[in-house]
Amino acid sequence: MAQFHFTGATTYNTSNESGSHGWVAYECIDWDGLFSHKARDPSDTPIQLRWKEKSDIQVAGMLSFYILTKGKHPFGPKIVRLMNLHANNPEHLRELSDPVVKDLLSRMCARELDKRPYVEQALKHPYFLSLEEQMKFVETVGNEPKLKNYCAVYRQLNNLDPSKPRSPLLPKDWKTVIGHDDLDTLCRGGYRSPSLYNGSRYTDCLRLIRNTFQHRDGKLHQLKKKTRTTSSVEEYFSQLFPTLPLVLHQIIREDPVWKKLPALKEFFPEINRHTVSDVD
Repeated sequence: MAQFHFTGATTYNTSNESGSHGWVAYECIDWDGLFSHKARDPSDTPIQLRWKEKSDIQVAGMLSFYILTKGKHPFGPKIVRLMNLHANNPEHLRELSDPVVKDLLSRMCARELDKRPYVEQALKHPYFLSLEEQMKFVETVGNEPKLKNYCAVYRQLNNLDPSKPRSPLLPKDWKTVIGHDDLDTLCRGGYRSPSLYNGSRYTDCLRLIRNTFQHRDGKLHQLKKKTRTTSSVEEYFSQLFPTLPLVLHQIIREDPVWKKLPALKEFFPEINRHTVSDVD
């Protein structure tokens, strides 16, 4: 990583394949050599392997999974590990029950480089954000004027596009999750009555959350679905909708327009670096 850090590069071309067996990124393995019956002649032109900055991201994803599962590899036991890596089949990721960490490691372990995040982007994944940062992200999305338009994000959030259905990680009816009494409390003093919110539309849910954050006066202690440890309205909404930041992140990171919006840039950093070659 030092080579990348000091040069600002994304690719380091080398003729050496290095790393522990099964713990090397996809693009750093001589696949032609592995699938060939012929032994490489020492006089042949050295192979050129691409060790990229994102290669470390894939290996970091493997190691993170190993730590979380206390000794397992995302691509399986040694006998099938390389074949699964070649087939882009991290079969053991399905063992993770937390959808947030599963989403992060799925991206980090992806075979294709353009599917993996840079380290700065990985650190902006909801898994690494504090509760306050996650709720700031949710509020920022709810504040975005484009959300009022019939755009792709609006359609997917509200399950209006059959080709891009809303994630099943979100409850079908968010109003039911909040409940009638708490909805009355949250709407008190606002411009919209509970009946004007549509339970199947998550753009309405975001609007309610945004309005609550901006007009919170004394509402927390009146909420019936808070727990004894709930200390803020941010924590209240996080407890009711723990996967909402993740689903928003999944939708927006795939939208080339939304992830570049000024208000959202801090959550989706753009990375521009150049390629360097092995100088040895």
